[in-house]
Amino acid sequence: MTGLRDYQQRLLEVAEVALQPSEARVMLQLPTGGGKTHVAGALLRRWLRDGRKAVWLTHRTELVEQTRQMLADAGVSAINPAWRPGDDAPFISNGVVILMAQTVGRRTNQMLIWDKYDSADLLVIDEAHHATADGWERAINQWPGQVMGLTATPWRLSKAEGFNHLFKKLLPGPQVSELQAGGWLCRARVLIPKPEEVIRGGAKNVIGEYFESGIEQANRERPDVLTAGALRFWRFHAAERQTIVYAISQDHARNLTAVFNEAGIPAAVMLSNTPHQERTEAIESFSKGTLRVLVNVAVATEGFDLPDASCVVITRPTMSLALYLQMVGRGLRPKADGGSCLVLDLAGNAETHGMPEENREWTLSPRGNDPSGDAPVIRCEKCDAVSPAGSHFCGFCQTPFGKDCLRCGRWRGWERWKYENHCGEMHELVCDLCHFDAHIEAQLPITDELRRLTDMEPDLDAALWNLLEEELRRVSSATEGQKRELRSRISDRESELDSESLLQSFKVHIAALPEEGRPKSQLEEYRLFPDWEAGLHQELSDWKAELEKLEAIVPDRRVIYNNAKERVLRALDDQSMQAGLLPRTTGRREAPTRRTIAQNPSPAPVNLAGWVSLTDVVEWFQKKPDKSPPSKPLRIRDVKGNEIPVYSWASLLKETADWLVREGYLTSDKCPVAVGNMDRRYLINSHPMHPNGRTFTTKNARLSNGFHIELQWEPKSIALRCSQLLAKFGQDPEQFQVLLQ
Repeated sequence: MTGLRDYQQRLLEVAEVALQPSEARVMLQLPTGGGKTHVAGALLRRWLRDGRKAVWLTHRTELVEQTRQMLADAGVSAINPAWRPGDDAPFISNGVVILMAQTVGRRTNQMLIWDKYDSADLLVIDEAHHATADGWERAINQWPGQVMGLTATPWRLSKAEGFNHLFKKLLPGPQVSELQAGGWLCRARVLIPKPEEVIRGGAKNVIGEYFESGIEQANRERPDVLTAGALRFWRFHAAERQTIVYAISQDHARNLTAVFNEAGIPAAVMLSNTPHQERTEAIESFSKGTLRVLVNVAVATEGFDLPDASCVVITRPTMSLALYLQMVGRGLRPKADGGSCLVLDLAGNAETHGMPEENREWTLSPRGNDPSGDAPVIRCEKCDAVSPAGSHFCGFCQTPFGKDCLRCGRWRGWERWKYENHCGEMHELVCDLCHFDAHIEAQLPITDELRRLTDMEPDLDAALWNLLEEELRRVSSATEGQKRELRSRISDRESELDSESLLQSFKVHIAALPEEGRPKSQLEEYRLFPDWEAGLHQELSDWKAELEKLEAIVPDRRVIYNNAKERVLRALDDQSMQAGLLPRTTGRREAPTRRTIAQNPSPAPVNLAGWVSLTDVVEWFQKKPDKSPPSKPLRIRDVKGNEIPVYSWASLLKETADWLVREGYLTSDKCPVAVGNMDRRYLINSHPMHPNGRTFTTKNARLSNGFHIELQWEPKSIALRCSQLLAKFGQDPEQFQVLLQ
């Protein structure tokens, strides 16, 4: 292995320091092509001494030999040994054992496998953005030593899931743009076809990614786009380039390969089940140039060492930033001729994720909601290349994306010139924002169309802005009363503790005690005073902690938007009725009336429906000898009136716990959580393990902060657990209502 580059050396030194603490959990980020495995190899060469041991986890069989060779080049002994079920994980002193993450996941679900490793040993996780999978998590949680994750993209598609429950520190490397400036990566030129030729997405799974079958279904009526369209776009822009193609599915990959070959362009397909010899021959032919196009699905996205390509074709739409950057990154190695990599983005992914070299701020925390729905790039109609949004001209062919307004002097994109020729050449040609004033000065008639442009839209915009601000104030003020009361209590208590009359307050406290509880002598009073004073300080500390939680609560932007939207729709309904567009009706959007469960011991009607308090639900179950629920929960309403959809009784418990997480009550220092008489079981834990050593019954049940929750209860117990959980964190179950079907 050659010497490390300057930025790799800096990362190595930072990683060594970060891994010093016992049980350190560190994630190292470096863009695809930046050489993170070289940094890891150099780190292991220094780490493995005095009998230390290491494990390298990888998730693809084709990467095992590649990893072993990389470590050998770094001067590190590495093996991929046979591992029989029931045995502890294999090891070698002063060396690395390469294991498949899937195998480790299965074994850790059955037994503890790291008995031959200790606190001085290192676990390296390649492509660590997959580490939130259950098997990977178990391996990390059971590992006795330090952990280092390697990834180019610490990013999860799920907005509620991050990495901060697994790793405690992120070591970010340089940005793609910095590596390009240093000549370590080449520039990328991204091209997107015309909108009508872009491959569309389709149905999405629960975390928001497109199904393979959904993509093909969405483009079924235009099959030319998926195959012949890809060939046509490639021929026009990249016919002389060595090309890696990312297909949607294995069938699509085979079809694309056939289309290229039929056109006389040597192409081969490389899939996860392609025999080793056939894959080796394809790679050799591609390296020699006798094979022009290499088509794959996901083999070449992560870690796999493919020959250099000067063109990457992406036919798969994806909502995953990580997958997009992995695909693009395969073509960013520096070119011998100093040229760039051509990225033919047939699915328009750059319009969602931006340019490959865009600076990105990585974090271990969940990424939350996207701040904007605006496209991060602009496409050139002349050359198909995309440039960062806000560019005044194409970065490749220099075609302008707008021009300066003669009146206001501001540069305006072409979309702001829609009224330029609306009135011929009777006034100066200016942008639509200046058109009205120029129209008046030219003494031209004012049409209704112009009035709508300048009069109605600004007023409507201002009205909507005021409405949103009003909703923000209303939602934010929900806890203001609590905060004012806490501030008052804190101020009074601090004054009391600083006052010289504290002893007099103690005397008042003593006098208020029951006769049998009062101290019998002066000495007993003196002994009681420190505990009483400590209690005052503890109460003050609790108040401050509670105030800090309330101050940290961030208003739910989606609730604010929904509330404002509801008011706008109601106003639109009212105006439509007055204009005679809609028949008059009563309360189309009235909130459902709350129905309370009968308080007598007689059985409640089986068709019970409507809003009921959580306390009433618990009492109903306690009075009913039959355990079957009266109906199905649909929504839960919190103390602020916000409504959260639920889909089952188990979902009711999960959403209640997630509400406590979002409001800042259920934090890591309060975990694990047990309520009621749960004996040797947990309700919530940071890993899916009960104190009796059994794993949680409900697999993959996770809260938004990564905590695991046990949901395997009958409806009667779930209602009780919800009530107990809220009470445990100081919330009144009576204030939480459930909508029953």
